[in-house]
Amino acid sequence: MNEASTQFPCYLFSFTVDGYLTDINDILLRSLGYERDELIPDFRFEDILTKGSRIFFKTHFLPMLMMQHKVNEMFLSFNTKQEQDFPVLINLTLEEKEGKRVIHAAGIQIEKRNKFEKSIIEAKEAAETALKENVLLLDMKSKLERNQDLLERQLHDLKRINREHVEFNKILSHDLQEPMRKVRLFAGLLEGKIDKKELNPELQTYLVKLLRLSEYAHELIARLQSFHSLEDRMNDAAEGDLEEIIGAAHSRIGNDEIKVNLEGIKESRVFGDITLLTRVFRELLANAWQFRDPDRPVEVEIKSEIVTDNYYKSLTGAYRYIDFLQIQFKDNASGFPPNVNDRIFGLLQKFHENSGRGLGLAYCKKIVELHNGRILANTRLKQGTQFTIILPNSLDVKYY
Repeated sequence: MNEASTQFPCYLFSFTVDGYLTDINDILLRSLGYERDELIPDFRFEDILTKGSRIFFKTHFLPMLMMQHKVNEMFLSFNTKQEQDFPVLINLTLEEKEGKRVIHAAGIQIEKRNKFEKSIIEAKEAAETALKENVLLLDMKSKLERNQDLLERQLHDLKRINREHVEFNKILSHDLQEPMRKVRLFAGLLEGKIDKKELNPELQTYLVKLLRLSEYAHELIARLQSFHSLEDRMNDAAEGDLEEIIGAAHSRIGNDEIKVNLEGIKESRVFGDITLLTRVFRELLANAWQFRDPDRPVEVEIKSEIVTDNYYKSLTGAYRYIDFLQIQFKDNASGFPPNVNDRIFGLLQKFHENSGRGLGLAYCKKIVELHNGRILANTRLKQGTQFTIILPNSLDVKYY
């Protein structure tokens, strides 16, 4: 190898078909960390390769070189004197001269190229990721704008409903109550002025019915007003004791003939408007008594436990599981007709001859839903009804 070639900015070396190095330039010597006399003539080419590259060269590239007399772009890893490896891209040619076969090699170190290619790949991946994130951001922006439009419509509807709510409450509290009050007043005056002995019995019956109906209408309007304005009278959420709430509801009914079994209560803490929650159990107990089976004493069994359920009930595809207090209220009253489980909480629904105003269970449903809870009913005629109440088990109750 002449002096100029020893300084070429690439790796130049030669070796016999037996593998012994016969020539090597200074650039490769410096990269390997050897002196020339350390390698020539005792080292084989495979001695400066890593173990993996050595096997790869002998099983793949050398047979190809023997058949084709050349191999281009062969990737091998060289091993330095300090046992450090570096990648090299090599071209090999097999030369036959004067009956001898010599392999000539030229190579370049590609460590920086690998790093450069790696940085290009990383930059490409980063660009693709940024593009995906940008697409995601644009999609999120579009969804946000749609949600803002939906929120604007919902707020507009909510304001309209609130205005109607105020107007309707005014109608219930004054515009309807005042005429009914005057009907009752004039009917009472009429009753006082007329001598009942001289009054036609048929007219007397009509007068009594008029007084009763006016009293009924007055009470019904008052209860509707109370139902309609229920959310306006919500107290701040507080922690209460379930057994105490049921006891208070039982006491307000003032009926010791209703036997209440609380042995199934596993969790006593309850959160919400304690006054309104007491109203729920008062209505349920009153319902059990009003629709009791005359052939057996009224018995109520109440159980409670903690269950885990999805917080979101109206949002599709939204999930957040939290703890709820599940209360089961089972009575042995006469129950309700078949297929009315979803209707018994309706306003002014009546399924028995002795039904009251048809507001008690509607009150229960509204109070529970204002606590972001649910109330379900499973009833069978002559077998009683089981009410299941599910309330958030947290002081941070979001009133609806």
